[in-house]
Amino acid sequence: MKTKKKIIPIIISAIIFLTGCIIAIIGASMDSGKVQTSPSLDPFNITDEDVGKTFTASVYSDVMYADDTENGSLYLMWIYSTNTDDSDMLAVGGEDDDSLMVIGFDVPKSVLSVYEQAMSTGEYSEETPLTFSGTVRKSNDEITQILSDGITDYYNYLKEIYGDTSDIINEEAFTESYESISPYYIEVVPDTNGKIYVWIGCGVMAVALIAVLAILLGRKFLIGLIAVVILTVIISTIFLIGKFRTMASVTKVSDGFYKMTCHYDYKCDEFINADIDTIDELIEWAAREHFFGLPIELDPSNFGCSAFTAATPEGQRLFGRNFDYDETDVLVFYTEPKDGYASYGVTDLTFFDIGTKNGLDGNSLPAKAFMLAAPYATMDGINEAGVGVGILQLDIDELHQDNGKSDLLIFAAIRGILDKCATVDEAIALLENYDIHSCLDCSYHLFITDRTGKSVIVEWTDDETFIVEDTACTNDVMSNNEFYDSEWQCKRYDTIKKWLADKNGVLTADEAMTVTSDASKDTNGYSTEWSCVYNLDEFTLDICLDRDYETKHSFAQEDFR
Repeated sequence: MKTKKKIIPIIISAIIFLTGCIIAIIGASMDSGKVQTSPSLDPFNITDEDVGKTFTASVYSDVMYADDTENGSLYLMWIYSTNTDDSDMLAVGGEDDDSLMVIGFDVPKSVLSVYEQAMSTGEYSEETPLTFSGTVRKSNDEITQILSDGITDYYNYLKEIYGDTSDIINEEAFTESYESISPYYIEVVPDTNGKIYVWIGCGVMAVALIAVLAILLGRKFLIGLIAVVILTVIISTIFLIGKFRTMASVTKVSDGFYKMTCHYDYKCDEFINADIDTIDELIEWAAREHFFGLPIELDPSNFGCSAFTAATPEGQRLFGRNFDYDETDVLVFYTEPKDGYASYGVTDLTFFDIGTKNGLDGNSLPAKAFMLAAPYATMDGINEAGVGVGILQLDIDELHQDNGKSDLLIFAAIRGILDKCATVDEAIALLENYDIHSCLDCSYHLFITDRTGKSVIVEWTDDETFIVEDTACTNDVMSNNEFYDSEWQCKRYDTIKKWLADKNGVLTADEAMTVTSDASKDTNGYSTEWSCVYNLDEFTLDICLDRDYETKHSFAQEDFR
């Protein structure tokens, strides 16, 4: 009789188990499935017969955001013929190498963050094209006008940056761009992600299996299972308490501005010695160490900056810094590692897709979880020993040293300096132990200063390290290496140096913030996102956001404890 009573629950559990199998199989097939594509697509010869056809292609092209649409966001692509036999490449066709096509690229909201990362940060190139699936659509007047306005905006932007320099502003090229706007556009097809179905299916199968075991083995098994689950939760909570406290410490200071105290061990020594030389490896390391292997996104982009150091009338040292970037949310965070110096750091939350269009809200639980990775993406900061450091972009090729030393990504170098170094000389010594690597199709240099007044710019080529002593720095190569331009001019650098010369290198904290204001940028949405004045002796931070120099936020250690 008891056996008969067990049969029905077992059958029900078996049905649930099979349902989970089916869900997981569907998810796996969705991930492995491919979009049905046309044999080839020549963007120079699209006709009405191609409308509605879906294809997969890789594009080697210049891409620029144009405007929002009901579907998502429209980008415009300048496509040139490449005389290639690769039928899967979009930039194919045309009668000669000078063929040009400007075509719209409509990206749906569901995958916008992925394509924004690729298109806005230059993560595709001649070697790594942007790959997508898309459907041909007929343009209307609105789409055509958006593309035309996008070309005009780009033209005006170049004129604002470079003036009327003929070798930069090519009037004929822009005229050709207007004339080459395609009467068709591409609507991107969202990639099918079946992983969620796989996880759901596996979860359903696990529940069904547990139910069968409970039926067959009785109440003791169920009690034992519950005890194991409770014990696992308790142990996990003990190990995760620091991360929970860190997430709980995230506080909204003002719109788009947050502060956080790191209460967990972010394993600086392991991080800087993990032989990381790419952003992907950094993400893999952080995911493995702190997110249980779950996928996380880090989206650093190219930025412009300036930095300087000065003395106060009282003989203390100041470190000033501008971070110039697209509109972004900002996080100020405090760390106090057991085996290192306490420090403040500032990072751009766009790196974690927080505060961006269609991104995470900074007050959400997922956003606070991603902020745990802030120590690995510090843009500037100081430590309690009186060392300040900031990263600044250089418009030269990626750096990848290969001198037989351990690899160190430049973002990791900042964390190592803040946690481990008490002077500029110690920072230089730390850097010399590694082969330094950059990312995002460009290189960087570091501005490092300490409370003695010493300040240096550290730059690298593939096999050498260069040290330049200076009190200011922007985005130009300053050492006498192969990339140095003896005729370089930077208005922001000149502005800072004039201030320092006029004041004999002595500034009050308010004057230092005025210097950051005078050296700030505001160009077509690309502007100074934050301006910091750090006091290296008092271990304090003043910060202004979005060039609002009337509103200053000040922080000291007690503000994070």
